[in-house]
Amino acid sequence: MTFDPKDYEQKVVRPLRGRSGRLPDDLVARYALRLDFADADVAQRVGEIRSHWNKSAQSTAKSSFVRSVYKAFLREDEELRRRHGDDMLRISWWRDHDAARTGSRNQHVDELVTMLRTDFGDLGLITSRQLETMRETFGQLAPEEVDQALDIAGVRLSTPVELPGTSGLRDTLYRRLKSLLTEAEVASIPELLHGELTSLRILTSFDSTPTRPTGLSSEAVRHAIDRENRRSGNRAAREALGLLNTAVTADGVDLRTLTLFHLLDDVRRHHENRAPASVLLRQLRLTKLDEDEARQAVASVLDETGGSGPSASPGLPRVTELLEDGCLVAAEQALTGIVDTDEAQKARELVERQSARLRELRDAAHRALADDDEEQARHHLRQAAGLAADDDGITAELRRIPLPPVLEVSAHPDGLAVRVSWRPPASHEAGTRYRLVRRSGRIPVDPEDGAVVSEDTGSVVLDDSAPAGIVTGYAVFAAVEEGVWSRPAGAEIEILPPVHDVRVKVDEGAVQANWKVHPDTIAVDVLRRDGSGDASVATTGTTSFRDSGADRGSGSAYLLTARYRRSDGTDGESTAVRVESSTSRRAPTLPPMTGLEFRRFGPELVLSWTWPERARVAEVAWTDADGSGHRRLTRQEYQASGGCRIEPGRGLVRVRVSGVAEDGAAWSSPVEIDVRDLPPHIGYTVRRRSLPLLGGTARVTLTADQPVPTCAVLVVVARGRVMPVRPGDGQVVHRLEQEFRPGEPVEVSVRLPKLRRPYWLRCFTETAGVRLVDPPTTQLKAT
Repeated sequence: MTFDPKDYEQKVVRPLRGRSGRLPDDLVARYALRLDFADADVAQRVGEIRSHWNKSAQSTAKSSFVRSVYKAFLREDEELRRRHGDDMLRISWWRDHDAARTGSRNQHVDELVTMLRTDFGDLGLITSRQLETMRETFGQLAPEEVDQALDIAGVRLSTPVELPGTSGLRDTLYRRLKSLLTEAEVASIPELLHGELTSLRILTSFDSTPTRPTGLSSEAVRHAIDRENRRSGNRAAREALGLLNTAVTADGVDLRTLTLFHLLDDVRRHHENRAPASVLLRQLRLTKLDEDEARQAVASVLDETGGSGPSASPGLPRVTELLEDGCLVAAEQALTGIVDTDEAQKARELVERQSARLRELRDAAHRALADDDEEQARHHLRQAAGLAADDDGITAELRRIPLPPVLEVSAHPDGLAVRVSWRPPASHEAGTRYRLVRRSGRIPVDPEDGAVVSEDTGSVVLDDSAPAGIVTGYAVFAAVEEGVWSRPAGAEIEILPPVHDVRVKVDEGAVQANWKVHPDTIAVDVLRRDGSGDASVATTGTTSFRDSGADRGSGSAYLLTARYRRSDGTDGESTAVRVESSTSRRAPTLPPMTGLEFRRFGPELVLSWTWPERARVAEVAWTDADGSGHRRLTRQEYQASGGCRIEPGRGLVRVRVSGVAEDGAAWSSPVEIDVRDLPPHIGYTVRRRSLPLLGGTARVTLTADQPVPTCAVLVVVARGRVMPVRPGDGQVVHRLEQEFRPGEPVEVSVRLPKLRRPYWLRCFTETAGVRLVDPPTTQLKAT
């Protein structure tokens, strides 16, 4: 039977991802064998499977979890080969192994069936996370044998649904609503709105028996208020409906989310008190929730804590754990389950302390936003989200804060188009979207203020639809997924593209030329320059001319200038393109390179430009403080290297680029660009050592790439899940000020205060013009 690597990985490898302990001992399936194989088939398959394991264990195309399974296979294979050697190449060895395994396997399957019926029989459902726990407990069983046990036990795998972590109401209002529903003697919000129901469904959308067309809407709330106002008594129902009406009409609360949260509130509380699944299921049956949805809801609640039992004991320890995990809303809800007075007081103090810190961070974010410091505002809100990760309001507020605008927007001519580029700030994450907007006459002020040129994750755009002869403004806006757009960062340019792709020839004593122009060109002026002086040959609206008056004894030069009509009615002229001709050969002139730009990669410069059509070679020359350099490269070499790579010396670098035709008979005038000196970079590494009861120490090693006469470095520690972005975000534990020389690392030992993890250790510099380069996050963050 032919070995199918894809099918093998799907059925044998992937079910083992993330498991701990020893692998299942179903070696026949692991080695993709069949017990009816001959010895020759066994030897071939074992060789194939080992080769497949070796390749897959090293493949960067596979996830780390999949590679770890292949590596575990290889480790156990080494042990099996050491113990059994060539016996593994004979089918008799495999048959003996399978026969010896059969008895113990059946016993383990029966054991697993009993456990599944005991723990999950009431629900008949098990989530993938709970099933993974079972797989680890019965590590000897292969994935298909665990599936067999599920079938026998009558338990099926279920995908948990996402349940609301908050009600949408302020905690005090929710508690009041819950108390009013109890006083009104109704089990759910739908029952309050519509009267007694036979059943209801709520997990994905609301439905009920009997059907209620108004569902969970503001209209249903108004009808219920009218109904209760016509009745006497039941004050609690009227007050609850008034609270719901305000929540829906004024606060925009989603009634389905609120209903589901209320139905699950007591279920979660009973679960924390270690109630079995049967009790949780009965609780939901009393609310008339549909049987299938009740089972699904209970299974999802159990999955929230990773198993059939609660994640932590109730009371103060539970509140403390929730606060440390950044679940402030859940901690506030857990307060209601604390019976002991002293514990309840301590828990409330902890919750209030975290709530106060949360308010401080949100206020700081609002102040930063008022000062147009979006980066600091987002930093404060990310810290707030770390304290209350289960508060959807903070997440939504974070999305409403724009990113900092992009940096260094530039717009340059590139042939007939405009090349717009910018630099994303370090705070922009991968996947950030950038919208480029174009507007005539000025820079756009908002994302809809003009024509959208592009919207993508790149930072370079070629706009081939830009108008010529008028000032054009470009603005770049940045946003995260579902976020708002940043403030604009822009640039203006007036493009006056020269003629291009000029071709000159001599025919019957006359000079003929043709070229290409931008669509907005209104005319091209042709000026002849020869021994007799300058003479205007033509002003033409076409893309060619014929000159019979040229000096036939020597070559003539022609200047071709494109003209454009500006918005104020005046004419704008492009750079003149010079071409030459003689009676004996073609013109030795090419259009110049366009769009010359550079990028820094350490000491290396990568130059890029747009090649004229006939240019096949580039002459690159540069000067710097240490002297000069020169390089010649072909168009193919340029494309293979992703540009022209040079390593100039120190100081200001002036680069000059010219194009040369393939036969060397034509060339272009040079274009130049100045490159500023590279600022000093100081990289550093961090090594921490914990000291019981004393905090710990850290050794910071700093290395400069060029001389720095004096540099002040601050070592900052900050507790929390969000990396500090400035010294004020943490505590300065050390300050260093000294000279740095390349190749001479500077080491400093820092005493750390006693901190609860997670915390960060990061360096900052107070010296302008010096950049610190952070090490990997694993060195900066202590978890």
